Amino acid sequence: MKNALVIGGSGFLGISLCEHLQAKGYDVTVFDLKPPPHDSGNSFFYGTIEDYNAVEFACRDQEVVFNLAGMLGTSELLEMNAMLDAVKINILGATNVFKACTEAGVRRVFYPTKPNCCLNTYSITKKAGEEFAVAFNRFKNLDVRILRWLNAYGPYQKLFPVRKAVPVMILQALYDLDIEIWGKGEQPVDLIYTEDLAEITAHYTLLDNVDSTVRDTGNTVRMSVNRLAQLIKYLTNSNSGITHKPMRDGENEEIHIEPLPGENAADILGFKNRMTDIETGMLETIEYYKNLPNDYHSQTIKFYSQP
Repeated sequence: MKNALVIGGSGFLGISLCEHLQAKGYDVTVFDLKPPPHDSGNSFFYGTIEDYNAVEFACRDQEVVFNLAGMLGTSELLEMNAMLDAVKINILGATNVFKACTEAGVRRVFYPTKPNCCLNTYSITKKAGEEFAVAFNRFKNLDVRILRWLNAYGPYQKLFPVRKAVPVMILQALYDLDIEIWGKGEQPVDLIYTEDLAEITAHYTLLDNVDSTVRDTGNTVRMSVNRLAQLIKYLTNSNSGITHKPMRDGENEEIHIEPLPGENAADILGFKNRMTDIETGMLETIEYYKNLPNDYHSQTIKFYSQP
């Protein structure tokens, strides 16, 4: 049995990634601060990537390591303590993983990056992690696979405290509340269903003869935030209105992310036309949030109604 470690494997995208690795015959260990939300058959290792000794121990005897851990947020990470915590987790934590994998002789490592197109803590720290990934590849001969993850959506994404467009819009639509959009809403989002992102990530990382060039995943659907809100309204049969609010600090209304040059991961894998239809993926996502406990819905609505 081949061994894989998924750091942050209890999260939104980690759950799907673990399932794909299991399907490919890997014995998966999840490294996280909490176990997965349901019994997945994976081993579980409690720890934080800020703790080098814990990371190094977890990386022993692993063939491949996926580092999905990170502190998310835009305006949420502008408060000083949160900013420093994000630096520790997203930069120090990432280098801890790269160092531990180098010392433990891990064959391959995956690191997801983000475009650094906004002046916020998350994108700055993820870009720094990306640069360290390239440095460990170049100077320490660590085989790191790096993909830009854009706007993933699907089941298991948290509703709060970090605000993500798709789940919050879905909840607002389900309760006929106004769907809130920051700015004019013409800024684009590049959407990819969680299962598609996990499949591309797993196959691309395990593929031989691929280098550490930073690449896009591919198989995304681009639309404006306004169009996303209208799609969710239509699929939920909602009577919600749409409210536009001033842009939050750390976000950029003029954002326009250009594709990286060269082939993306889906092209390399031959997955170019192998993707979940946007309406199918969104309906499955809506069904997940519809079936969450009512008290969780209430907590979320209360959280976002606070001044």
